[in-house]
Amino acid sequence: MRQDHPGHMPKIIGHRGACGHAPENTLVSIAHAAELGAQAVEFDATITQDGVAIVLHDYDVDRCSDGSGPVALKTFDEIKRLDAGSWFDKRFAGARIPTLHDALKLVADKGLRLNLELKPTLGWEEPTARIIAKVVQDVWPLDLPLLVSSMSPQALDTFHDRLPGVALGLITCAIPQNWHLRMRQHHCVALHCHHDFVTHDLVQEVHATGARLHVYTVNDDAKAKALFAMGVDAVFTDFPDRLAHHHDI
Repeated sequence: MRQDHPGHMPKIIGHRGACGHAPENTLVSIAHAAELGAQAVEFDATITQDGVAIVLHDYDVDRCSDGSGPVALKTFDEIKRLDAGSWFDKRFAGARIPTLHDALKLVADKGLRLNLELKPTLGWEEPTARIIAKVVQDVWPLDLPLLVSSMSPQALDTFHDRLPGVALGLITCAIPQNWHLRMRQHHCVALHCHHDFVTHDLVQEVHATGARLHVYTVNDDAKAKALFAMGVDAVFTDFPDRLAHHHDI
């Protein structure tokens, strides 16, 4: 497996940090993934009402904090007061929704590879990608590889316009019939899909285009083994320690 491929990731990618062990998309989750031996992590970025890039998966704060309501209607001052740990376990009380700036710094300090997912609130694709691109440009070390992915073609296009040197990945669930056209249209070098839709033929077809195939979310070792046997390049997992023996560099 070529490690100089722009979309290369280690075989095991900690999903939202190590979100099976710690509250997702928090600094403690990212740090725990590194402690478990993960060589790569994935997390999600979006923006607040006042244009601060933060690490959050959902369009609202209800599921992963003690707050409620859409993130696009909250200022960063409101966001930073929320407890983003207690919902997972009281041991994590006081964990915060991090800024993208702080999360990028932590990943870089740990020497991890990163898949950064753009998660715009529907309708805010352009400002979300533009603001995230600015933070990446300001914070992420030029010598560290980065893969930016999204389900939103508009967000990918906006990001590419600002940072054309960064590798991009297209996220789907089921594989669209015109996936190759979509990837070429949006400058993507990796395809990310749900594990249910992976076949040996798909892997061969993706590799024939020179792209990588990354699969989510795989927490079962037997499933991971079967996917790697089909030639899948990497899997996202909530428990990077469970799949540790699949690690490569």
